[in-house]
Amino acid sequence: MTRNSWLAFIGMIVFTMGTSIVTPLFPLYKSEFGISNGTITLLFATYTATVVPTMLVAGNLSDRFGRRRLILPGMVVITAASLVFAFTTSLPALFVGRVLQGLAIGMFLGVGTAFVVDHARPEKKAAAAQIAGMGFRLGFGLGPGLAGILAQYASDPLHRPFQLHALIMVLGILAILAAPETVTRHKDVPLKISVGVPVGLGAGFFTFIAPAAFLMSFLDGMLLSLVPLYLTETLNVTNLAVVGLVGFLILAAGGFTPLITRSVDSRRAVMWGVALSAAGSALIFVASSSDTVAFVIVAAAVIGFTNGLILQGATTISSVIVPVEERGKLVSLLYVCAYSGTVPTVALGYLSRSIGLTKTMAVSTAVAVALALFVLIVGRRNLRTVTPYTPVEMNPNEASATTA
Repeated sequence: MTRNSWLAFIGMIVFTMGTSIVTPLFPLYKSEFGISNGTITLLFATYTATVVPTMLVAGNLSDRFGRRRLILPGMVVITAASLVFAFTTSLPALFVGRVLQGLAIGMFLGVGTAFVVDHARPEKKAAAAQIAGMGFRLGFGLGPGLAGILAQYASDPLHRPFQLHALIMVLGILAILAAPETVTRHKDVPLKISVGVPVGLGAGFFTFIAPAAFLMSFLDGMLLSLVPLYLTETLNVTNLAVVGLVGFLILAAGGFTPLITRSVDSRRAVMWGVALSAAGSALIFVASSSDTVAFVIVAAAVIGFTNGLILQGATTISSVIVPVEERGKLVSLLYVCAYSGTVPTVALGYLSRSIGLTKTMAVSTAVAVALALFVLIVGRRNLRTVTPYTPVEMNPNEASATTA
């Protein structure tokens, strides 16, 4: 990658840390504000409900106005969100902070990924897309990992992690400011909100890439919203650093996947990812029945790694099949599909209160297996090959005729 790609990558790491800091703090919020499991999952899903529409709009705006005009405001908003959490003393403030986080990540993530890829050399764009996917997961994982350590060993555990993040956001903003714009501003082009799927690839995207991304996020959401409570309430874990470790593994393990599977074809990566993630969901079910903390940690690492395989393949496909001016829309749509998978976490939270965690895990496993089978049977047929986009060059005679 180029120097500017690495600057964009640094901005992504610092930014994404701020959205997942909250994960190991859920048990503290529950005891501090006296809220239920259902409210915890609702707090988790509020973020998602804000992300999805914001991200879809942001991808189109970035293709029209430029990447940095969306990325920098998003970084300001995520800093504001961390400041809200850093000084919150009430439940409504938590929801305000989550809404701000959702707005910020919606403005940044798909656009930020495109910004990393835009700065890469033409022959390195696929590799840059993989590294961007790695940064996406690694940043999210560092958030709960560091927050768990601070919450356990530093003073003021509810606020200190967010205060630290607000400070390091200065580094992220400076990194983005140092990387030049990659998209020419088109003020005269009417704004049109569209999904940006290339002609002829709609069936493949919506039956192969979209459900795979949904499955990835479905499992993430289940683990990040319910497992922290399961660890503290059922397994009697009192060390929040352990809770943070589970969050780190769920999110960051996938960040290292491209280092191990870099030679795997992007289409095959998605297929292997959904198959292994579905199998991993069964491991979660077993872990929930074993009452063993170590088993939960292993399950988190397995799911994190295999979900990284899905993201690796899906991000690469979505980044290379379209021209640069369309990339923001398609990558944003990819993340919209992914984040939509966290919506069912609200139902899982309330379901766990009614039928218990073990049966809830069984339901989740059935859903994961069904989604994986759909991708492997239906989606695989609709996306048989991945063809990178190449500009159509007119020969001199065609160019002269067009000019005339």
